[in-house]
Amino acid sequence: MSPPPPPLERPFALRLDEPQGPLPFIPRAVGAPRADGTGEVIWEYTVDPLHHNPYGTLHGGVVMALMDSAMGHVVGAAVHGQGRFNAAAQMSVNFLAPVRAGTIRARARLVKLGKRLAVVEATAEDEAGVAIATATAVHSLLP
Repeated sequence: MSPPPPPLERPFALRLDEPQGPLPFIPRAVGAPRADGTGEVIWEYTVDPLHHNPYGTLHGGVVMALMDSAMGHVVGAAVHGQGRFNAAAQMSVNFLAPVRAGTIRARARLVKLGKRLAVVEATAEDEAGVAIATATAVHSLLP
């Protein structure tokens, strides 16, 4: 049996409001997510042409990752204070419009917070407020 993992250097909540991952996503918390499942978060990404697909538009995987980051943040904010953590178990995305430039924003909110699962949704919008994608996800709540 392997030894338990070492304790985290800092509490979860302090990590949520920092840019994370290999893409320059910037968290912009609004509505201060709370343990009762209310509140929402916004994450932003400024389109880099290096992330365009062969058709000259932003690759859908970047939009998905941005919405996943926002949804993970809002769920994490609701459970980390209880010493729990979350992991996306399922995610469904609908792409509505292409994006070539500018800043996109992913707004996420909790739909349902249960004992073992959380349901969360997000909408990604361009600078004009036009919806470019929507997503829903189910997160496992651990341990």
